[in-house]
Amino acid sequence: MKFKAVMENDGMVAGGCGAQSMVLHVLQALQRLERALDKKQSQRNATPPSVVLKLTPESFALAHRGGADEGSCTWSHFVTGQLFSEYRIESKRDNQIDLEAPLANLLHVFSSCSSSDRTTIRLANGSDGRPILGFEFALPGNVADHRVEQDVPVRVIPEEEAATIREPALPEPEYQIELPQSLGKIKNVLERMKAVGAQHILMEVGQERTATPGSVAGTAGASAPSGRAWMKFVAEAELVTISSTFPSLRLVMEGKDSRPPDGPVRLFLSLRRLTEVFSAIQGITAESHIACILQNRALVVYALLPKNLGSLISYTPAVTV
Repeated sequence: MKFKAVMENDGMVAGGCGAQSMVLHVLQALQRLERALDKKQSQRNATPPSVVLKLTPESFALAHRGGADEGSCTWSHFVTGQLFSEYRIESKRDNQIDLEAPLANLLHVFSSCSSSDRTTIRLANGSDGRPILGFEFALPGNVADHRVEQDVPVRVIPEEEAATIREPALPEPEYQIELPQSLGKIKNVLERMKAVGAQHILMEVGQERTATPGSVAGTAGASAPSGRAWMKFVAEAELVTISSTFPSLRLVMEGKDSRPPDGPVRLFLSLRRLTEVFSAIQGITAESHIACILQNRALVVYALLPKNLGSLISYTPAVTV
């Protein structure tokens, strides 16, 4: 089993960030989601938070399974040819390797190497004979660069267990919509809903329609789909109901085989979980955000990373109210 990869900080993503910084931003998003589970984990005497690294010749994926027992999980997929300047992987499992690593350790090492020009990552055995991911990089100094080596302990996941760690199998969503570029507006609405004591949120999405040329308003067939959609959030507390609508969102048809339904779709979600998701994703430099709505089943939010680097995908299951 062999793995070696090289990341170069060439400013290839938005804001002048390099590959190391982009991975760091994703890990920070996973940490935000994990922190929301800390209290629940401490009550269950859980082990320290970890992430799963699924390595193949084509993909470098991070899986955060916090909340997996409730159906919630978050994955990040990177294209190896975009993330790494050099990449080599060998294993008896058709060149696939699955590792589990402490989230805190990965955050520490990527925080350290995010400003380095070049970072080399190797799968090796540590001084105690246990597997590690070894990181080698140089940090600029006043006179000369400082060579740094840091190790992250990992657990090699057996093939049988690795096969069970996968993304939820879901049908085609009724709607795929592009969210506002600034997720802060959505996050602010959700925070206000939490502030009044709401626990759940109703999410509705439907097509916007435009008048058909030559038609008479109010008659059948007087309108047609506009290629845009509206998204509505409704939250109820004991003494107040808050409703907010986001209009004119672009319908995304890529990857869909069928058109959206004529009527709106709806699902109830945990307001706490939804707020956590948008807070975490907001910190990532993404080119666009896509929401996939599966009626009464799940909301899946995609953050598409710059330069076709990959994506962050968060799954939030519907709840019964």
